[in-house]
Order: sequence, then structure tokens, then C-alpha cells
Amino acid sequence: MLVAALVASSCQGMLEIPQKGVVSYDTYYSSDEECEAALTNMYANYITNVGGTEGIDNPEQVILNYSADDVWAAGGNSEDHQPFRSFCEFRYDDANTTLKSEYQRYYYAIYHANLVISNFTNENRNGTEPKHTSAYTKQAVAEARVMRAYLHMMLALQYNCPPIMDRVYDADELPVNAESQKVVLDWVIAQCEQAISSGSLPERQGVNDKDATARMSKGFAQFVAGKAAMFNNDPATARKYLGDLIASGDYALVPTEEYWTNFHVAGDGSCEKIFEPNVIADQDYLKGFGAFSRTRWMVSNVFCWRTGALASVPSPQSGFQGWNGGAVPKSFAEKFLAHDGDSPRRRACFLTEEEWLYEMDWDGSEVNNGTLEQKKADPQRGIQAATGMFSHAKFFEWKHMCFTKVPKILAGDKVDQYPIDNIDYLGKPQNGTNFKVARYAEALLLYAEACIGSADEAKGLKALQEVQERSGSGKVSSKLTFEDVMEEKQYEMWFESCRFLDLVRWNNQGKISDAELAKLFDDAHAEVTTVKDKFFKEGDPKYGKEHELYTEKAEITYNKFSSKYKYFPFPLDVKNANPNLHDVLGWAN
Repeated sequence: MLVAALVASSCQGMLEIPQKGVVSYDTYYSSDEECEAALTNMYANYITNVGGTEGIDNPEQVILNYSADDVWAAGGNSEDHQPFRSFCEFRYDDANTTLKSEYQRYYYAIYHANLVISNFTNENRNGTEPKHTSAYTKQAVAEARVMRAYLHMMLALQYNCPPIMDRVYDADELPVNAESQKVVLDWVIAQCEQAISSGSLPERQGVNDKDATARMSKGFAQFVAGKAAMFNNDPATARKYLGDLIASGDYALVPTEEYWTNFHVAGDGSCEKIFEPNVIADQDYLKGFGAFSRTRWMVSNVFCWRTGALASVPSPQSGFQGWNGGAVPKSFAEKFLAHDGDSPRRRACFLTEEEWLYEMDWDGSEVNNGTLEQKKADPQRGIQAATGMFSHAKFFEWKHMCFTKVPKILAGDKVDQYPIDNIDYLGKPQNGTNFKVARYAEALLLYAEACIGSADEAKGLKALQEVQERSGSGKVSSKLTFEDVMEEKQYEMWFESCRFLDLVRWNNQGKISDAELAKLFDDAHAEVTTVKDKFFKEGDPKYGKEHELYTEKAEITYNKFSSKYKYFPFPLDVKNANPNLHDVLGWAN
């Protein structure tokens, strides 16, 4: 025992060596270089979590769009893509995995924003002063403040009163619900104002400045404050921030014929973009699986037409296996078509039966340059599978499709002037288009709505007309009304994570009744169909002779809409880990 004790004591000093590859927290966050690393980490974390992929989907994108009344989840059948399909049918609960992923990813991103703020200001648990400050750290803090505010706004709009995380929390601290949605949104606006007033935020240097589009800028802070104010039923504050954004002259709508580029690589960082995180393909580094989450890997497959059901592949989708997600319902498509006709805006969102069958090239076809009659009899077009395309009407959405070939129907004779969306990593195609967050058209429409009934109605009408004129629909309002703004918002921002949140807001503010709101959702569920093609229907007079699409009612299971579904429950696992967190409103019961 004595010998053992002597050996142990002699070895003690040998074990006391510095741990390799570790930087001491006591000395870190003490230079501009370390601040820049923290800020870069914040953006990278946001792209990976909020703007990235969870499995085959992007949680925010599917939750908010599938919850709307003008998007169908589609998929292969009623059992396909269940975790996020359930939002389309109001069948989710607090154990839903997509819901949990979205909620946690927002807070992961908030944590990384707080790492900048808590370490370069005294906004931390003990009020400790930062080890280093400079003009650069003030800019970084301002950017992190706007990022944090924006993420809290998204949480508040979906979960009503989520915890406000205003600093880095220690392991022994458990967050609590905010007192109300209004408290969260008031805080969001105040945070944006603090960042704007600091004078440290990057500012866009004119409409051609792409760099400012990819980071938290003064313009984005104004957008977030204005949008939060509209959801706070405070149009005066919204007019202030959105009016300043518009007056800056740093943003503009892209030309009518280029509307489609807003949703593809060709429009990344355009004059219309207020914020979208930018993804750059670094072939030397992003060759592993990490590349996929950064560019929303199989989200590209989700939002392509279901290739397994088709006779061959339409050229814009060449090389992609599509899974039929995010279809446009018949009633909305017909309404949109009646309003916009053949406008560039409508064509950028979805195609009619004739456009889809005959105005595009199909990879397997030998008559792409042939006559209409030849195309009508072409066995390499249309829907070949007897099962058809589930949860789909005779209209074909492609607003978020990854274009492996730029379609002539959108680009005309300028096809070769635009880049494709596809990024190919080790033979795995994926969409390189930036994740869309805020564009100028939404700012104009929010401002127009905020001006209704105010002394600024003329300015609001001008903002509305600017969006209408750009659309190419030929419909321009002569006066500013809520009905016109609401209708234009649905067309302009369709499938862009706005509609569901807007409907809830308008209902809360008394602009849409409870009965009207429920009817919108219930009617959308009741009309779900499967689309098929008579060309491939044995026994039909057009079998093997001429394409004609038809629909059959699809059998789905859905819950009728109730006020409970205006907000989402907090994830079960998160509540189990934190007894301070509790559900509110309809979910509380």
C-alpha cells in the first residue's frame, strides 16, 4: 500500500497537463478576430438550423405553408410525409417531430446570437463587462440583436408566448413563458430600435448591394419591427419603420418578366431581397454530408413533381426524383388564374394543364419540337401511373422547384442568361437557391395595410399599386381597401410562409370572423383530389390517343379547424425537460 501511494503521488504531476485543442473561456472573446468568429458562427448556425434541412424537409417552410388554406401537402398517398403532412390536416400534437425540430432550431440559433451579445456587452447573468469592445464588436452586437429579435418574432407568431431569451442562460436556469404575445413583440420592436439607433448596423448601399442582403442590416431591422408591429395591431409603429425602409430607396421590385427569379438562384441577392442567408458552394470543403443541410438537400425532392407517376421527366426537373409536395388547390388556382391570367407572376407560381403538358419539353419525348397534335398523342408526357398524383388538382406548382434547366416558359429567349438552381455534390443534386426570408414586396403590402384609414392612405395605395403593376395581372386598385390588400397579399406571397400567420392575425384583429376563418380551412380539406390522365386509362375513349387530365376525390383524414390550431403547442419533450413551460390558449386544455 505504501509503495502504491508513492507511485500515485509521483504520477500526479504527470497528469496535470493542459488539455490540447481547448481555448480558455476566461481569455476568449477578447479581440475583433474572436468577435468575428462568433458572428460567423451565428450566421452559419442560422443557415444550418433555421434555413437548413431536417431529414427531407425544412421545418419552418412545411409547417407554415402546409398550415395555410391554399397549399396541399400532397406526397405519394395519405400516409406519406406524415410528420409534416399532419399540419395540412390539423392532426399534429405536441409530440410531432417536425414541430419539435422547428422550435428547438429557433432556440439553437438564438443561443448563438446570444453568445455574441452576452460576451461583448454586459447583457449576461451577472452583468459582467465585456473583455473587449470596439466599433466592430458594436456592429456584431447590433447584427446579433436583430437576428435574435427576428427569431423571437417567428416564435411568438407561432407559439404565442414563448420564453424570451435575452442572454446566454446557465445550465441551472429554466426559461419561463412570456406573459403574452404582445410582450414578446414589444420586446422585438424595442430590440430592433436599439440596433437601428446604435448606428452600427450594415446598410444596403443601393439596390445592387448584394452583400447587405445576406446579413442583418438596417433595412431588415426595419422590416422586422414593422412586421412585428402589424401583428401587435399597431399600424402607426408599422408605418414608421416600413415607411423608413421604403423611403431609403435601397430596395426595389424586380421587373415583371423576372418575377420568377425571386425564387431561384438567378434572383439570389436581387434588388428585391431584404434578407436571405447566402450559401456559397465550396467544393473543397462541402463534399461531405454537411453540405446537404446547408443547402436544404432533399427539400428539392419534396417540392418537385412526383416523377414516379409520370411518363417521363419534364425538362426543368431533369435529374431530380420528385415526391409531389406542396400542391396548389383547385379553387385557389382558379381564383388566381381568373385574377392574373397569363401574368408572369401566375406562371412563376403554377402551370395549367395545357402549359404543363405541352409548353415544356419532356426528357423522354421525341416531339418536343413537334406540333400540338403530336404532343397530345405523345406517350412520353402526362401522368402514367394508375394511382395518379395524390392530393393534386389539374394545376402544377413550381414556385420552389429546383430548376436543373431554366424553363423557356419563364425565361423566354433569355434561357442561357440565367444560372440553374442545381448544385451537384458527389452525384447528389440539390437546390442551391438561398433560403427566402424577407423581400420588398411583402414590406410594401404590410405598409399598404398599415396605411388603411390613416393620413397616409395615398402612400399606402401607391405601395399596393406598385406590387399590382409589377405582377402583370392588369388589375390595379383605384382606392386602398383591406379586401384588395388581403387578396393581393395571397397572390403575391403565395407559398412564402405568410398566409397562415396572416389569417390568424386578421382573425385576432376582427378583420375575418371565426366562421370565415374555419370555412377557408375546411373547404380546402373537403376538395382534396387525385389527378390522373385519360391517355393512360384503359377503356377510356382517349386511351393511347390524347392526353386529358381528370380528378377523383382523394380520401384523407383531417380535423376540422378550431381556434386551438391558431397557435402550436410547445413540444412535449421540451415541456418535460422544463416544468416552467406550459401550453396556452386551446392547447392548455
